[in-house]
Amino acid sequence: MRVYLVNPGLQASFWSLSEAADITGKPGYIPNLAPPTLAALTPKDVEVVICDETVEAVDLDMPCDLVGITGYVSQSRRMVELARMFRERGRLVAIGGPFASLSPERCRPHCDILFTGEAELTWPAFLDDFRAGRHRDHYAQPEKIDFALSPPPRMDLLRNDRYTIGVIQTSRGCPFECEFCDVIVYLGRRIRHKAVDQILAEADTLYGYGYRSIFLSDDNFTVNRKKATQILTALRDWNRNREEPVIFSTQLSIDIVRDPEVVDLCAAAGLNVAFVGIESPNKEALAEAKKRQNLARDLLESIRELQCRGVCVQAGMIVGFDHDTTDAFREQFEFLQTANVPICSTGMLNAPAGTPLEARLRADGRLVDRLDFDHYSATNIVPKQMTADELRHGTRWLLNRLYDPNHFAERVLGLYEVWPDSGPVRSGLSLDDGAEFYTHLLRAFASMGPEFRRIPLRVLRRWKQKPSGLNILFSALVTYKHIVSVMQKLDMWDPELGAAENPWAPGRHTLEPALAT
Repeated sequence: MRVYLVNPGLQASFWSLSEAADITGKPGYIPNLAPPTLAALTPKDVEVVICDETVEAVDLDMPCDLVGITGYVSQSRRMVELARMFRERGRLVAIGGPFASLSPERCRPHCDILFTGEAELTWPAFLDDFRAGRHRDHYAQPEKIDFALSPPPRMDLLRNDRYTIGVIQTSRGCPFECEFCDVIVYLGRRIRHKAVDQILAEADTLYGYGYRSIFLSDDNFTVNRKKATQILTALRDWNRNREEPVIFSTQLSIDIVRDPEVVDLCAAAGLNVAFVGIESPNKEALAEAKKRQNLARDLLESIRELQCRGVCVQAGMIVGFDHDTTDAFREQFEFLQTANVPICSTGMLNAPAGTPLEARLRADGRLVDRLDFDHYSATNIVPKQMTADELRHGTRWLLNRLYDPNHFAERVLGLYEVWPDSGPVRSGLSLDDGAEFYTHLLRAFASMGPEFRRIPLRVLRRWKQKPSGLNILFSALVTYKHIVSVMQKLDMWDPELGAAENPWAPGRHTLEPALAT
């Protein structure tokens, strides 16, 4: 028996890092752990072939007994397209993953077997049924599983030479109740952690495949301080024994600043980059979204505290809350410039399937049904205090304004100024390595135009005291180039608009048909 597991290609996404190759010389992709985890759950007498379309072409004529397709909402269009093409060729098609679990009614017409919920129990059960000739057309896992049942993914089945960032899933679930978040819908609000020994074993595997950057896939890594401390301590000790230390990244909540010792442990372990859901500087908007963990603290001060301790914040920002007016775009720009956050994932509010926000807006008659959406260029909500056109145009202005070369350079330099003096031993970067890295950084920035050439000149004065800061600058540059490339693909890049101080300047507001009509 042969199973062909397919991860569809992403639609244009700011976080796929697919354009990093022109700087690093290596594609900047991140693997999806679903297919290799399913492979690890598959009996040894079943052959598994994995195809990640982000790094290789799908073989529509692959001889197999079953095609399994997984994916997120951002992959939904391609999931449906691939399912159709495989079924036209007579293949049996199964669909599962986050999109299928959140929107089963949308996936049901396009597959022969539907999987909803986590698959650690249902996938082996299906394979037993299939080989016995009596499989069902729907396998559901409504209860959240014991995460100890999830085995180490079969990384040996991936094209590891085509990825830059490895992934370890350290937990599932989040205890918060942000109204717009679908994680709490399909993974639950009770956090389930992976054993520390398994995390280290997976780190060893990734290191053996050449990964020196690893994303700790956790919806809120530090929400359980005790567990986070155990993992960070183990990773710190593990990283100390590496000839080439690993740079870790993750997602965490801004309220971690109330435990500075945990923040210091993050930096000591090599966890220097964190995606943080800031969402908005507007406290009324935060209260509306039930983002309570952000309300009890000064957001600017909290971001600065993380930066000063060696954790670079990548901010998740949203515009279009019910309490947002057209002033929100300028307010967010000024907030992020002041915060010196180089990389900002700023998009329009959307209501994912199954979320409390979707239920509320549907009841209010303010939901626009769409198969898929990209919250950088589209939305499925009807805004309350502005038109859909104003929301789209304001978001486009904000993104262009943030990634105007001068504004980006200003934030990068501001971050480097407050970055801690770590020294070459703590950072794992020798002075000779630092000099080589600095030369690489100098060439990369110089190639991007006059606005960027001042960055290495400012860095030169203190790079020996802040060698770990070089990694942060380089990472920001790679991501910047990718974001600009994606904006170009989405027809959103407009340098003139980015230079315009007034988002509603005459001639710069090209209206599109409103989604609500």
